[in-house]
Amino acid sequence: MRSVAFEHSRSLERRIDAQRIRIEALSSLRETVSLPPHLDITKRQWRTLEAELKVVETRLIRRLKRGSRAYLAQPADIIAARAVNSLLGELELEMTRAFTFFDTFMDILTQRHTPELGRLLAGCDVLALDAIRKPHPALSIVEQPIVGCDRGFGAKTFREYVRFPGGGYNPMPLVQIPYSRLKEKYNLTSVLHEIGHEAMVRCGLKKALPQALRSGLRRAGAPLAVCDLFSLWSSEIGPDFWSFCGSGLAHAGAIKEILALPSGHAFRISWSDTHHPPYLRALMCFDWCRQVWGSGIWDRWEREWRDLYPVDSAPPATRDLVRKLTHYVPTVGAILLRTRFRSLNRKRIPDLFDLSSLAPSELKHRIGPANAGNIDLSGMPSSSHLAVFRLIKEQGKLNEESLDAVMTQWLLRLAERRIESH
Repeated sequence: MRSVAFEHSRSLERRIDAQRIRIEALSSLRETVSLPPHLDITKRQWRTLEAELKVVETRLIRRLKRGSRAYLAQPADIIAARAVNSLLGELELEMTRAFTFFDTFMDILTQRHTPELGRLLAGCDVLALDAIRKPHPALSIVEQPIVGCDRGFGAKTFREYVRFPGGGYNPMPLVQIPYSRLKEKYNLTSVLHEIGHEAMVRCGLKKALPQALRSGLRRAGAPLAVCDLFSLWSSEIGPDFWSFCGSGLAHAGAIKEILALPSGHAFRISWSDTHHPPYLRALMCFDWCRQVWGSGIWDRWEREWRDLYPVDSAPPATRDLVRKLTHYVPTVGAILLRTRFRSLNRKRIPDLFDLSSLAPSELKHRIGPANAGNIDLSGMPSSSHLAVFRLIKEQGKLNEESLDAVMTQWLLRLAERRIESH
């Protein structure tokens, strides 16, 4: 029996030690990733990230030490051995969940070892920071976002302070975009949309916006179903509008391309999905442009969109509903543009942005002659640059390859301007 207990003791002690080493790896992210200075994230971002990883590590180490202390004092006790064995199993599962936090940042940050991709993503970081740094106290304390690439069709975000599996909190906004988006840089409005999700929550708009839409539509005489659906979709309409306020016609141009999907997808309406149908989503973007700047290129976009997606091609069961929803698109636009929110100190959402830099006349002035070398982006918010490039694309001043080359150099220059947050 003594030899069996002795073997139990040696085995469990080795497991305790191995688990301690793996838990302590949670604080080794910077050394593991080992980014060179010109591709690295900021010192503040590292401090924020490492502090949160250390919290998770400390909690797990304390549990390991507290649970194994009784056993190590009496290693020959089989009851104590069973207890510590159970504890190690529990910690193994918890540690696996905790490493989801570690692995997420590992996957995102190691992308920056690729010289050009790393610098392009650093430029995207600047776009994301510009999208969140608006004149509102709640936005001034948001940590500088990090942008990475991911597989799949659409972009996604992990908001700051959202809890990861394993108990850790996400210390900064994370935005992930499809790799292909870096080959169509004029559609990087996806970054602005994802940051819009963070902004909606931080500014108290996630709760206020559905109420504003519902009450505004009721006053306009909209049917209950229309009020309910636009209220449900507010969590996606809000970030879309945030992106529009930052990039103007660039957002509308991106939506008409990214969401040019088969008819079955374009008209899909679900009472449980917070995403509004692509058909309506594009019409809303065109309407915002028209309400702010009058007639423009978006009128042609809308005619083309309606030709591609005639309402008669919508499913018969929801066709009439689509028509009703379409009728109230301008009402929704007016609510978004004119409502003053208490959480914004009685300001409107557009009051947080410089819409004057997005006016078509200003964009044309920035482009100048057809020679791409004459593009003037001085004094414009970084997000507004996307509108200039979208207009260049629409005017056919450059082909796809030339425009991508120009935008690559632009994004690399943004990367060079990266500064410490706060």
